Amino acid sequence: MKKPRSDNNRFYRALAYASRGMHIKSNFLFSHRKFFVKTFIKFLLAVPISALFSCSHGPYSSIPQTHVYCVAEHNDSIYCSTIDSGIFSFPIDAPEKIRRVALARGVPIRSIAFSGDGSMLAASYRWGLARLSADSLTPLAWAPQPAWSIKFDSTGDFWLAGIFGIYRQNGSALFTFGKIRGAHDIEFYNGLVAVAHMQGISLFNKETGALVRNFCKGMVCWTVRRYGTKLMGGGQNFCAIISNDSCRTIRFDPPGNLLWSTALDSKGTLYLGTQDGLFSADIAGDKARCIGFKGMCVKSLLIDSRGKLWVGRFSTNKKGHGL
Repeated sequence: MKKPRSDNNRFYRALAYASRGMHIKSNFLFSHRKFFVKTFIKFLLAVPISALFSCSHGPYSSIPQTHVYCVAEHNDSIYCSTIDSGIFSFPIDAPEKIRRVALARGVPIRSIAFSGDGSMLAASYRWGLARLSADSLTPLAWAPQPAWSIKFDSTGDFWLAGIFGIYRQNGSALFTFGKIRGAHDIEFYNGLVAVAHMQGISLFNKETGALVRNFCKGMVCWTVRRYGTKLMGGGQNFCAIISNDSCRTIRFDPPGNLLWSTALDSKGTLYLGTQDGLFSADIAGDKARCIGFKGMCVKSLLIDSRGKLWVGRFSTNKKGHGL
């Protein structure tokens, strides 16, 4: 057998040397190196591509897509939207079976929600509101307002937080609610409407639209969510914990890091999806630390009905800002 050139076979020589204790002769390794390489390539090709992206990291798992904008659960399935590829779904216990349910090239879907009859609505800050029909998204002609977030209230009507304000559904029409502009997220809390916007987090009377209270005044806030008797939301380097009339903050590094989403588990651990990774903190604490995806933009978090935390990565580095 022709002796392999040392310049191109250092790896095989090292492997052969290390394996002498197992009585594997170097001639066997050299003569079968093509077989080993082909077998390894076949193994990689046999692994579903989604499985390479969906992996468990201790207390959390990553959504098997990149550029994930939002995540929601419906009927034991996880739904996620991406910035330019549409909406995908997969069974909670089988992320490798992910499939596209709607194509939306170039249209960023920032929020999705399900109505009482199970139909899906998707909000975009470019084209307004759309309804999922078959495998496509059909824009609603009567709801063209650019929106960051959509939420259904207890009556079954949806609300939109958008660039030009807050909108409330009434039948097949939308009405302006309050005078807030630059709204990013919306939530319902103790009979009030909570809005995260360019100047903080504000609470409004749901019926009259009157302003009740302001928090985080002067701070750009991107998210707000209710967990039991508390509201949580925030922006640059902070997450506000609001309870009735009180407010305190949990801080996180590095300087300039933005809060995009939150999730709270049954044990009181608060998870923060930020511009610079996944952070966590005790709900009673005042400082959060990075526990994963350092340097990656994490736009969305979800704790499903089985208690698993799902992480939606928007980009592979913090330069992938987006909105």
